[in-house]
Amino acid sequence: MRLRWSPIWQLSNEMQGIIMIGFSLIIFKLYVKNMITAFVAPKMLPYLLISMGVLFLLGFFRLLNSNLKGADCDCDVCDENVPPWKLALSYLFFLSPLVLFFSISDYSLNDDALSKLTDHDGNTTELTEGTGSAGELSAVINDKEQIVVNDDNYFQVMDVLNNQLDEVEGTSIVIKGFIYREDGFAENEAVIARYVMTHCIVDLSVYGYMLNGNLQSAESNGWYEIKGTVMKQETDGGMMPTIKVDSIEAADSPKDEYLYLF
Repeated sequence: MRLRWSPIWQLSNEMQGIIMIGFSLIIFKLYVKNMITAFVAPKMLPYLLISMGVLFLLGFFRLLNSNLKGADCDCDVCDENVPPWKLALSYLFFLSPLVLFFSISDYSLNDDALSKLTDHDGNTTELTEGTGSAGELSAVINDKEQIVVNDDNYFQVMDVLNNQLDEVEGTSIVIKGFIYREDGFAENEAVIARYVMTHCIVDLSVYGYMLNGNLQSAESNGWYEIKGTVMKQETDGGMMPTIKVDSIEAADSPKDEYLYLF
């Protein structure tokens, strides 16, 4: 059964197709510009690409068949007595983010914006036992009896320092990150940190280690390479790892500033 053609029905179908294709193009733009991992963890990428393809195909066929009207429809666009402003308002809700995304300049997740994501607790996050890879000293200490922290072993080193602190105390360490400070830190205290994402940017957290030493030249949010020695520090009745700073040098931020927990 075919109901008679309606301009409101056809326009509604076309708007639905445009909206679905528009959201698929948002994902495509983020993927092509290598910006998508700033919003979601890499493990979610396959699902986003599948969603992009499905949205594009649904939108394409919606546009292709925009002049067809089925007899089984019971939504507002089938009712020609629905006020146009009601339909316009519903589609404006979906069109607004599309217009904003494609009309404004690319958003940059700068340090000020990222720091606000962690202000809700004001604390750096520590790994608990079993969160990172199995911590074995032989896996993180090189031939020079030195721990060199990089993106690949960041959580493994964290696991070792948190759970085998007695064994690594006094070991030389080289680590790169940005300087993070909290209210109440002394002049000789700071954290060498990285932002870590679990699923998406909403759960972004700060993972890092306390520094002690001459840190007056280290600006907050600036990227530095720290060379120091792993030491113990008593905090709240327990022992935590801290790095006694031997030298500090300015460094370029990495291409991907975020680490991914899983």
